[in-house]
Amino acid sequence: MNQAGDSHSTIKGAVILAGGDSKRLGRPKALLDFHGQTLIELMVEHLGLYFKQVTVVTDRPGLYTNLPVLLTADLLADQQKSPLRGIHAGLSASDFPCQFVVACDMPFLNLNLIAYMSRFASDYDAVVPRINSYFQPLHAFYSRSCITVIENQLKQDCYKVTDFYASLKIRYIGEDEIMRFDPDQQSFININTGADYERALKILAKRLKTD
Repeated sequence: MNQAGDSHSTIKGAVILAGGDSKRLGRPKALLDFHGQTLIELMVEHLGLYFKQVTVVTDRPGLYTNLPVLLTADLLADQQKSPLRGIHAGLSASDFPCQFVVACDMPFLNLNLIAYMSRFASDYDAVVPRINSYFQPLHAFYSRSCITVIENQLKQDCYKVTDFYASLKIRYIGEDEIMRFDPDQQSFININTGADYERALKILAKRLKTD
């Protein structure tokens, strides 16, 4: 992870979604060990280099009371559990007009890429990486203007994050832009299985050797 900063980071926060059930992995992803740190500790530490506030959305707050974060639960608990519900909670928990929203299982965030994306966040409802037709909705900036749009979508029992994009003014971050900061696209590596975890540990070990 690279260190970056800009003056605009003071009007933006970060949200980590840690409400998933980790069914395929069989244990909380956020608590996986990465060389003596839990994955979420690693993410909070690095996001804290850029953002003034980090919010964790979780239905198990007791797991994260040791972290210097704002904790919040899903506010729409009567709706089906989904990342969209988590995005809504994260945006609602803070007064920041823009939030960088990320899943709790992405260990290789690139702060230079995030800082580049943040340049556009104040002028759009969302800033989302897109490679061809594939989006990265859980590595994206969202504005508080999305809150009502999300609520309306959930009332229609529609839970896919990208389905509400049609109602937004979006700045897509294309592959050529991504490659400038993260040519291996490791920012988007996430951990769903034991094999994914082993792969991530190998990448981390390689990074530590070259640092």
